[in-house]
Amino acid sequence: MADIMVFTDLDGSLMDHETYAFDEALPALEALAQGDIPVIVVSSKTRAEIIPLVSQLKLTGPIIAENGAVIVFRDGTLDKACHINDIREALDSLPEKYRNAIKSFGDMSVTEISQLTGLDEAESARAAQREASEPFIWSGGDEPDKNLLLNKGFQIIRGGRFYHIIPHRDKADAIKQVMAKTGKPDAEIWALGDGPNDLSMLLTANKGALIHNPNLQVRAQLPETHALYLTKHSGPAGWAEAIFTFLAGKKA
Repeated sequence: MADIMVFTDLDGSLMDHETYAFDEALPALEALAQGDIPVIVVSSKTRAEIIPLVSQLKLTGPIIAENGAVIVFRDGTLDKACHINDIREALDSLPEKYRNAIKSFGDMSVTEISQLTGLDEAESARAAQREASEPFIWSGGDEPDKNLLLNKGFQIIRGGRFYHIIPHRDKADAIKQVMAKTGKPDAEIWALGDGPNDLSMLLTANKGALIHNPNLQVRAQLPETHALYLTKHSGPAGWAEAIFTFLAGKKA
């Protein structure tokens, strides 16, 4: 089988959006392992959150955290697209009506993050360890302007639970950097995700799968010419569905 690399989102994809369980994805993960196909996490979660998860999942490749803003290469090299303090300074420079409508993780206690995410206190403390991006909730009505911080060098994207302020390096950009260091620039990329913040990597992959998420209207955002696989199932069941579909296509 030709070189393949799988890049995947976590919440709502490989892991259940509410319970964070991944049992239903295990048979597909095992099939990939048997085929020597690496799985690389590409998530809005922090590095501190992802490291114990990849250990549980028995994954050994690079890590892409915070929607692409943080990359941990396989040799342990860390690449951050910016510093969290720069984002928080940009936030505080906004006019009062916009700043007051944004409640970011930096404005929240660990307990508040826990209440919003369903994570326990220890997990929420790891979620608070932002390095180069900032999740937030918006109370300003409608959607926040994605270009609100453009003049400061940041963009706003929508995730599964929160909006995120990120530098100008998204998931697709980070994948390109990881691929450049793998020594396998011609490897086929499979990408899986469920949120609006996953679309850049799904649409640029050789094979992309949009995992069904009943809480998000992501399919309506797809270009008419897209060639993504749209799963029938959600969460880890949908993830396994997509992986087995892609594997069957390789054998055909």
